[in-house]
Amino acid sequence: MDTTVRDQQGTLAHLRRALADLATNRRRVELQLGRLQQQAAQLDATAAERVGAGDDEGARSALARKVTMEKAIGDLAERHATLLADEQKLTATADQVQTQIEDFRIRKDTLVARESAATAKTEMHRINRDQGAIAGDLDDVERHTREAEATAAAYDELADPTDAANWDKAFGSLDEGEGRGPKSLPQ
Repeated sequence: MDTTVRDQQGTLAHLRRALADLATNRRRVELQLGRLQQQAAQLDATAAERVGAGDDEGARSALARKVTMEKAIGDLAERHATLLADEQKLTATADQVQTQIEDFRIRKDTLVARESAATAKTEMHRINRDQGAIAGDLDDVERHTREAEATAAAYDELADPTDAANWDKAFGSLDEGEGRGPKSLPQ
C-alpha cells in the first residue's frame, strides 16, 4: 500500500511540474500578446499621424504592418486560449489525483485500524479461552485437594493408623488407580 501511495505521489509531482511549465508558457504568450497589442496600437497611432501629415503611403505601410500584427495577435490569442484550456484540464487532473491519494490514505488507515482491532479482539478471545482453561485446571486441582484433605481428616477422626485391620475395614484399600490419592492430582 505504501508503494502505491509513493507511486501516486510521484505521478502528482510530475503533473504539478507539467502544470508549472504550462503556466509559464501561458504567461509568456500573455506577455508577448500584450507587447503585440501595444505595437498594434502604436501602428494605429502612427497611421493616424501620417494621414494627418499627408503621407498616405506611410499611413498605408503602418496599417499593413498593423494588419499583419493583428493576424499574429489572433494566432497568439488562439494559442493562449489553448494553453489556458490545457492548464485547466491539467489542474483538474492534478486535483483528482490528489483527492485519490487522500481517499486511498484514509481507506488504508481505516483498514489498518480495522485489522488492528480484529487482531486485538482475537487475542482477547484467546486469552479468555486460556484463562478459562487455567481456571478449569485450578478447579480440578482444588477439588482433588479438598478430596485429599477430606480423606486425611476422615483418617484422623475414625481410625488409628496403627491398627491395620480396622483401617482396611473402615476405609478399604486406597487404590491410586481409582483416581484418589495425591498421585491422581492433575499435573
